[in-house]
Amino acid sequence: MNKRGIIVLILLSVGLAGCSSNSPTTTEGIGTWLRLKSALKARFTSGETALRQAGEAKAAAKSYKMRVEMRLHPGDPFVTVEEVGCPDRQKMTASLGDRPMYEAVRVAKTSYVMEQGKWVQSPIPPEVFPCGDQPGAPAPWAILNEGRDMSSALAQLVSKAKAQVSVGNLIVANGSTCQEWEVTFGHPGSKTPNNAPGMGNMRYTICIDTETNLPNQVVMGTGGIIIKYYDWNKPVNINAPV
Repeated sequence: MNKRGIIVLILLSVGLAGCSSNSPTTTEGIGTWLRLKSALKARFTSGETALRQAGEAKAAAKSYKMRVEMRLHPGDPFVTVEEVGCPDRQKMTASLGDRPMYEAVRVAKTSYVMEQGKWVQSPIPPEVFPCGDQPGAPAPWAILNEGRDMSSALAQLVSKAKAQVSVGNLIVANGSTCQEWEVTFGHPGSKTPNNAPGMGNMRYTICIDTETNLPNQVVMGTGGIIIKYYDWNKPVNINAPV
């Protein structure tokens, strides 16, 4: 076998080893060449660089949708769906199982919240960012922490050396191939030195699209919270309610 053939075999074995998964269903449909290409890219890309690129790609986006599913409590999941039209339009709905719980619309500096069958209007603070690379502060009309975008929040933690990041698996999520990166950081009150993984720490897995560098999904821990991003740069129509 010539030298070129040997190099190809070595790269192929490295790529397949680096992208192996304990769950065969998560890698179904990923071709050998894409596995190899993604493995090489991940090997020569730091976690900080990958998350920074994801933040830059998100900042350049004109629109997207985000679905947050929370299963941190018994019973039906709490689900919020958010549509974003940059720079300053948002629509959010929330439900507990099949029961509608909440509806809100943001247009520029004004929010509209449905309360007892009518829209209640109020101003929005300037620090709330639906677009760009900032996670923004939770809007006063948001439920729990759905006002924050975790992909941008994780990128900031990594860039400020407040979190550790390591490469994960290559999977298919939301219909596209993405590279997982595991981000670990100290939970408030954690006594673990240097944010090393341990009790009291938080772990998120962000999956970044291999072609667009856009966030695909973010999972907290083993799936207590799952955030899915989709419909990037597709037209959205968000207006002030009548």
